[in-house]
Amino acid sequence: MTTTFHFYSGNPSLDLINTEEMKRGKRVDSLSGPEDLALWVQTLISMGAFVQEQFGGSTEKVNEAVLSEVKVLRAKLRELFEKSADGGTPPPECIGYLELLLRNAPLSYQYKADRLIPVPLGSFQASLLSLIALDALEICTIGKLQGLHRCGNPRCIWLYLDYTGKRKWCSMKLCGNRMKASRFKVKSEGQQEELTSL
Repeated sequence: MTTTFHFYSGNPSLDLINTEEMKRGKRVDSLSGPEDLALWVQTLISMGAFVQEQFGGSTEKVNEAVLSEVKVLRAKLRELFEKSADGGTPPPECIGYLELLLRNAPLSYQYKADRLIPVPLGSFQASLLSLIALDALEICTIGKLQGLHRCGNPRCIWLYLDYTGKRKWCSMKLCGNRMKASRFKVKSEGQQEELTSL
């Protein structure tokens, strides 16, 4: 079975959280094995969110230990961002954890393709965790938290950033269309009942 990832947030930390989704009322993890995590990272590289040089040139070092640590990070990020999306303040222990990940792979910088990219100094695992932690802390520190929202579909667990105040869904293509179709079905059934009662 091929794993499908959805990248709607533009932020690797939110995209990591959104590797868990609800399907038929059950939480499904898109990162079920090391090969899924390797594919997720490669996809982010191909999209330009990361560059190969940030990982010492290789993503072939993904194993169960790396996957396990990424899932711990994902759980901390979910706690941090859900609390923030609900109007709370970021839990200090979550911020401390992210800062620890940055200390485990301090950053140097490299100029590439007209931009300055952070390059963690550490193992593949430490580098990956550091880059995701950096992205999450940037969301926390530059005022982006006010734009953090839960999807308007009550059956969806995804989060997204929006500063227009107009967006309601993680993705119009996914949840927006589902909710519109659901409302249309309810409305149509109501009209059918009215016609049959005449």
